[in-house]
Amino acid sequence: HPLVLQKYGIDSKVYVAEIQLPYIYNFEQAQTLYKPLPKFPAVTRDIALLCDAELPVGELDAAIRKGAGTLCEKVQLFDVYQGAQIPEGKKSVAFSVFLRSQDSTLTDKEIDDTNAKIIKKLEAVGANLRK
Repeated sequence: HPLVLQKYGIDSKVYVAEIQLPYIYNFEQAQTLYKPLPKFPAVTRDIALLCDAELPVGELDAAIRKGAGTLCEKVQLFDVYQGAQIPEGKKSVAFSVFLRSQDSTLTDKEIDDTNAKIIKKLEAVGANLRK
């Protein structure tokens, strides 16, 4: 009402709507997704690779995930570079790999073994560690 708007110092039109959500969405059939906070710390390793320019980044991502197995929490691409210092027809691709165990803190040996598996999978698709 205009008198209510005036009383509260509102100079524009105000609209009110009531939406009956149960008519739009069935809340009884909805699943609640809950993931508890991790108990153990994650380990992050950056991997810089040299590969053919035509090799899709998705294949590299998949190889990393396959090599890391169940310890892989996340793989994040952070750099793709072609140019000076990179041979013609090649590209440099860099990822951050986040590893975490749900059961315990990762040991240096577990991390090193997982990195070795990742590198082996990457070499199988034609990528090598950049030096």
